[in-house]
Amino acid sequence: MAPCRRRTFDAEFKLKTISHAVEHGNRAAAREFNVNESMVRKWRKQQDDLRQWIVNAWASTVVRAFGKAGIVTEMPDNTSDTDPDDDFDETEPAMLDTVFAQLFNSDTEEEEFEGFLDEE
Repeated sequence: MAPCRRRTFDAEFKLKTISHAVEHGNRAAAREFNVNESMVRKWRKQQDDLRQWIVNAWASTVVRAFGKAGIVTEMPDNTSDTDPDDDFDETEPAMLDTVFAQLFNSDTEEEEFEGFLDEE
């Protein structure tokens, strides 16, 4: 018997397979996407984790991009120095300035953008 080559699948592919399996069944999804039916069953169990991975990846990518651009401010430190059980260094996620967050979340189109106003 020839050895099978292991393949990696990204979260988007897994979610497409899951949505197909919901509509047509695990076996049909396995045939359509050329994977084992056991993989489809496993991915359906992991569906919530897969969706959370995508959300976390986008969030960390946006924070890193704004950090490189210098528009991110650090979150205030909420840890107390009196807690002796705190043996690990946990970094808090950064936060955007409110002005930039509003710009990032705005629904304006590029054609409507008139530039930044200097409010000094």
